[in-house]
Amino acid sequence: MRFLLEPVGPPSLAALTDAATAARESGLDGIYLTESVALPAPLIAAAALAGRVEDVLVAAEIGLGDRHPLEVAEEAAVTDLALNGRLILVARPATDDLSRFGEALDIVRLACTPKPFRFEGTHWQVPANLPENVWLPEEQVRQMPGPPLARLELWTAGAAARPLAIERGLGHVIGSGDDPTAGLAHLNAASELGPRARREQLADPLALVERLRAGREWGQDWA
Repeated sequence: MRFLLEPVGPPSLAALTDAATAARESGLDGIYLTESVALPAPLIAAAALAGRVEDVLVAAEIGLGDRHPLEVAEEAAVTDLALNGRLILVARPATDDLSRFGEALDIVRLACTPKPFRFEGTHWQVPANLPENVWLPEEQVRQMPGPPLARLELWTAGAAARPLAIERGLGHVIGSGDDPTAGLAHLNAASELGPRARREQLADPLALVERLRAGREWGQDWA
């Protein structure tokens, strides 16, 4: 898949909409939103794009493991409903404790399916079955709302996440670290691009889109 990285600078809704539109018109698969100081809530930004741009995927990269994964799963499900199944949730470890990240991955995957589940881990238990909840304790829970498709598309980012992703059968592991441009280079199959195209892609993705609009080939090595 080929994705357009979000514009450099303050990512206003207008700028993100323009980027997503440019990606669609240029034959790219979608837009890739990364969590940052300028964009602290990529899932909210992804949901905001739902009614403005059609027929493009929206990949939202977030940290996972520092807050309850059910909260993340619910936000992702609502966003995916707004996007009518076009969300790709890209999870990277939010802490150095990879066991928390692994459990959070499992819970998000289970929660974003249309069937009840139970999870008993070291860090989280779902349902919690707290001692004070003595009346009708749940054996299983189901997240509501559920995703629009049979399952949520879940990828991982970062070298630390690779073994956990492979162990869980996740087919997409992006990048070698937390640098979003590394993930972009992987998604866009950089081997298909000439050296100058790769440099332009990472320095100014929208400029590369303009070159594509002019009829350039992905595999052409620009002088």
